Amino acid sequence: MSGKFAGKSIFITGAATGIGRATAEYLAREGACIYGFGLDGAEGRELDRSISAEGCAFIFEEGDVTNDAAVRAAVGSAVKAFGRLDAVVNCAGIYATGKRLEDVTDAEWDLTLAVNLTAIFRVCRAALPHIRASGGGSVVNLASVHALATVPGVPAYAATKAAVLGLSRQMALDYAVDRIRVNAVIVGSVATRMTLGEAPDAREKVEAAGLYFDERKVPRVADPAELAKAIGFLISEDASFVTGSGFVVDGGLTALLL
Repeated sequence: MSGKFAGKSIFITGAATGIGRATAEYLAREGACIYGFGLDGAEGRELDRSISAEGCAFIFEEGDVTNDAAVRAAVGSAVKAFGRLDAVVNCAGIYATGKRLEDVTDAEWDLTLAVNLTAIFRVCRAALPHIRASGGGSVVNLASVHALATVPGVPAYAATKAAVLGLSRQMALDYAVDRIRVNAVIVGSVATRMTLGEAPDAREKVEAAGLYFDERKVPRVADPAELAKAIGFLISEDASFVTGSGFVVDGGLTALLL
């Protein structure tokens, strides 16, 4: 296919839903070969059918980002399917709320770190040699406004998202020599299942997540497609001098001093 990302092979985690799904759709329709990896098999297979029906190069594999063997195998399958790997987008994540640190169990803490942070380490460890072999490329990791300023009751989540930002910056320094750019996206409130849950009203959903509306910033949640385009920019040659950044896409959430 023709398009902005024609000839590029991109591996996306959390690809079945939310920001990962929107990113997979956007990049595939712009010509990229997409290998999606995610836990929601039914959603992923439906996405695979719909994207492939448009003539796009898309493969979905159901799998768990906390399983190192599965991650390594999936990255290998992506390279085998498309002949190369040019970029990775780490979108898989979980959000746990409502507990102070002393009430968080070891299991809750360990799972949040495993999904939000350790999985990024493992995906990148598996993918970086292949991106290097392609002559360079890009890694985009989803962080959050919680990396910069947070709310009560999310110790594990805030810790992981701050760590994602730090890890992304460190990787950018280590892999600049390989012409691999690494950036984190500082995401605000987005209309995804993870953020919104089942609450019926957008304002209620955002406030339940510890966020808020204010007339001095964009008074709505973002559409996942808006984040997909920001991620696409970071992958593209338009961002050829952007690396080690915390690229803020939050509607002004962190800009407001209260």
